[in-house]
Formats: sequence, C-alpha cells, structure tokens
Amino acid sequence: MWFHKAVLLTLFSTTSAAWAGEDATIALGRSLLAENDCNGACHQKHSPDGNALTLYTRPNPKVKDLAGLRKQVERCVASLNAPIAPDEIGALVAALNHDYYMFK
Repeated sequence: MWFHKAVLLTLFSTTSAAWAGEDATIALGRSLLAENDCNGACHQKHSPDGNALTLYTRPNPKVKDLAGLRKQVERCVASLNAPIAPDEIGALVAALNHDYYMFK
C-alpha cells in the first residue's frame, strides 16, 4: 500500500512542477506582451474593427497551428525590432496559445 502512495505522490509532485513551470512561462509571455505593447497600434491597424485582439479571435485565422504561431510571433518581433530575446519567443507563443489559440 505504501508503494502506491509513493507512486501517486511522485506523480502528483512531478505534474504540479510541470504546471508551475508552464504557468511561469505563460506569465512571462503575458508580461512581455504588455511591456512591448504587442496588442497595440500595429494590431489595431491590421484589425478589421480596430480592436487589436480581434486578430486572435477572427473566424478565419491566418495562423493555423503552433508552428505557424511561432513564425508569426518571430515576424512581429523582428518587424518591430522589439527588445525580446530569442529565448523569450517561446513565452510569447505560450501566452498567446493559452489565452487565444489553444493549439495542442
């Protein structure tokens, strides 16, 4: 019986740590989006209704999968010359995917 408890405890703590790491990555991505005004004037200019967030929720999205989302984020960062490090791109992608796209 103690063996089953130990296995469950190990499984739970490993899963909790993974969720905590994911939450930290998403939080970093959200922070970077806000700090760099990623949902600002550029998105408003390209949005049909002037609402920056519509680009994420439109019925015919240009981004079709997680790889496409990463490419689009990389294009946006490069075009704006945003002070976002290459290793922070994943956090931006994680936040956008979690909050809007929900790709698997």
